[in-house]
Amino acid sequence: MQIKEAIILFEKVVAEHLQLKPEQTRCENEGEYIIQRGESTELYVDIWQPAETTQWQYFDRQNIASIFQIVSPICEYPADKHLATFMEELAHLNFHLFSASFIANSEQRIISIQFKRVLEGLNETEIIEPLEAVGYYAENLKEYLAEKYHVKKI
Repeated sequence: MQIKEAIILFEKVVAEHLQLKPEQTRCENEGEYIIQRGESTELYVDIWQPAETTQWQYFDRQNIASIFQIVSPICEYPADKHLATFMEELAHLNFHLFSASFIANSEQRIISIQFKRVLEGLNETEIIEPLEAVGYYAENLKEYLAEKYHVKKI
């Protein structure tokens, strides 16, 4: 699937399922969106083409894969004395999540929930299900982690 096709499909799905017009979610750059969920949860959506293949693209290394990605920052890292236990719990929680996973940005010390897939084969279900999953987990787990580890919510 081409990026332009994916953008058209994404905007159609968001309009139909979330009742959001494209101009309500579009960012400055093409293929970038922010979807607000609840009072304080933002989902950052990217539909993009990397400039070159990476070591992580295990398939068809001759062609660079276009990407559909959703990221929702949820909290900052806990105090260093709790970091190991915190990260272990995130790894355990990842086992239970559907269409989403925790990711850690060690430079900014931020934890997010993410979904990422190649554009090839993207369809309506492959857009709305991860949007719902990432949003649901981000909303609920940010509260849980803030209460348990006294981390700052994002």
